[in-house]
Amino acid sequence: MPTPNEKQGRSGRSVQQRSIEEIQASHEQLLQLQHQIRELESDLAVAKRRRSLAVAAKISAPILIAALYVILWIPQISTKIVVSITIPAAVVSVGLLIAAVYLTAHPGGPKRTRASGRYQRESEADLALNVARVRDARKLKITQGTFDLRTRRLIYKDDSYADIEQLQTESNRYRRVNNVFQAVLIIGSATAAAGTAFSYSIAPLRWIAASISLIVTIATGFLGYYKYKERSFYLQQTADAIEHEWHSYEVGGGRYKRFGEAEEEDALAELVEELLRLKSEQKKRQQNLDQPAEVRDIEDS
Repeated sequence: MPTPNEKQGRSGRSVQQRSIEEIQASHEQLLQLQHQIRELESDLAVAKRRRSLAVAAKISAPILIAALYVILWIPQISTKIVVSITIPAAVVSVGLLIAAVYLTAHPGGPKRTRASGRYQRESEADLALNVARVRDARKLKITQGTFDLRTRRLIYKDDSYADIEQLQTESNRYRRVNNVFQAVLIIGSATAAAGTAFSYSIAPLRWIAASISLIVTIATGFLGYYKYKERSFYLQQTADAIEHEWHSYEVGGGRYKRFGEAEEEDALAELVEELLRLKSEQKKRQQNLDQPAEVRDIEDS
């Protein structure tokens, strides 16, 4: 017959075993949620890319058709040159129109097999909602108390490394937009100046030069209002700072040199605190850029 101490020991081991099993189950559920987030983010990226292509096709096709119309009405251009330009440009215009119609009529992410057996595309809004829902479920799982403080800090550290890619992606997007507008300013200004110079001998060039000047003015307004260059710079700066802190912690360099192996918990706590500070500063800079110039000047002073 077991003694009371033996019963208590078995009971303690049983409780400990259940606790270990619960932690393992929580980790597996967390990995599954993380996998779902990655899949949904990939599908959402595809949906955004298809929407961007649709917008680009909608804009490019009318511009190309308008350019062809202008070329046809310039008498100084020979018929042979007009035909050599019009035929391929017309084919490209038709292709852009078909692509715009198809992408607009079939938006969303990649095709997935549904319960009905049909292939369907999930809309961008539904994908965004699903990503938010799974992320909230993941946060809820982390904050339920199953994970200790160190595990939560490690999860936050890993999530911060994933944020580097997101920040770099946004920075590259703003940089591309800024480069496009800068190219429009440079090419448009030179073309408008040349068109104005030759407009005395070729009358239709006056309207072309005026249209290009209007486009340059609009591009200048967009650059001044939305601050694409500054947004790209701050996002890349934050991404580089987070990456630097992450690698410094991994190799024990920088501010983390003073922490030994016995003080790893303190190093992790300092890393998390620094990552929180960097993300908070990025949000403040983003809010500052969204404010009018007068408000920014007052705050800077």
